[in-house]
Parts: sequence; C-alpha cells; structure tokens
Amino acid sequence: MPPGRNDDYDRLTVEIIERVCGPAAVTVDLGAGVGEITRHLVRVAPRGTHFAVEPLPDLADELADRLPSVTVIRAAAADTSGPRAYVHVVSNPGYSGLRRRPYDRPDESLREITVETVRLDDVVPADLRVDLIKIDVGGGEVVALRGAADTLRRGGPVVVFEHGGDGVIREYGTTTDDLWSLLVDELGYRVFTLPAWLAGEPAPDRAALTTALTRDWYFVADRTAGST
Repeated sequence: MPPGRNDDYDRLTVEIIERVCGPAAVTVDLGAGVGEITRHLVRVAPRGTHFAVEPLPDLADELADRLPSVTVIRAAAADTSGPRAYVHVVSNPGYSGLRRRPYDRPDESLREITVETVRLDDVVPADLRVDLIKIDVGGGEVVALRGAADTLRRGGPVVVFEHGGDGVIREYGTTTDDLWSLLVDELGYRVFTLPAWLAGEPAPDRAALTTALTRDWYFVADRTAGST
C-alpha cells in the first residue's frame, strides 16, 4: 500500500475513533503493531478498557512499554486457539500473518515462527460491551471476525478493518463473499468505506462494495449507521 494512502487511512480511522468512543469506551486493536492506532484509542478514552492483540514479540513488548494501561495479548487473532505457524515478514512486518500472501515486492524477507492464536470471544469478558474494534491482520480478517462473532453479536461494536480483497484473503481459505455473509447476513452489519461512513452516506449494496474494493483497503462495519 502506498505510504501516503496508509497515512490517509490512519487519519480517517482516528476520526472514526473520535466520533465513536467516549472517555470510558471499551476497545480492541487486532494486529496492533507497536500501537500507532492503540495510542489514539487510549487518548480518546483515557478511562476506558483497552485490549491489543499482537503476535510479533518485539512489537508486542514495545506496545506494552509505550501503553502500560493497555491489556496486551501476545497472540494472533483467529477462529481457534492454540499454537500456529506464523509468517513474519521481517522486511515489512505489517504484511505478517498466519498465511503467506502476495506481497508488493518480490524480495521480502520471510521467517516462519510459532505464535499463539486466540479467539477474541475468549479474551473479552462477556460482561463488557465493546465500543470499537480495529482489525489489521494481513488477510486474516474473516477468521478473526469468526473468532469475535459472539462479541460482535452481543454489543454491536463499530469495526474498522483492512480488507485487501480476494487475492489476499483466499490464502486463508476465505473470500469477500464470506466476509459479507458474516458481517451483513449473519450479524446485521452494514459495510462502508471510511469516507462514506464519516459523511453519513447510505450503506452500499454488495455490488457497490465490490467496486469499492478496486480502490479502497479499509472499511467500517456498523449496525446502526447508514439505514435508509
């Protein structure tokens, strides 16, 4: 992803956080890295409860040092729990994930490590209503969402997620249709581009989302916005 585009997505994500989260919000950052988005969750909700899930040990340690109020789970978000092989893209850690995937450069440096996987439903206490979840898991968004289905069903948090299209998520045995079926058909969400959600536009249909995937990588799922 071009660096400038990534900065735009981060800026829009922060705007969404500022609209959704109150001072005591409950948030989850799946694929938190060193906490570039997590720190904004803490800033906006200083009295809140925050969970960050990050499988790469060095990044998780740095995150824990930077944001001691955050509960850091050193694992990868998935739909099962237990040890799994994990592809660490040493030359570009943001592309790391549970599966090898197409990369922008042909010479990425890869190293396979073993990490724990967790279901978000097993991490977040059932009595906590989550306000916002951010997901950036290198193509594993469908399996991460499956592992969070009870949390999503129970509290209806707003979900900001990266989705690179079928060329990436098919490495996990999933498709965009699976994503749509889970979020929209099963859980009752509507899916937007970040600018559309911020502008209060109506929710797009499946065909419009397919078109959006040719130019966008980040989306918002919301159960309450965009009804017509």
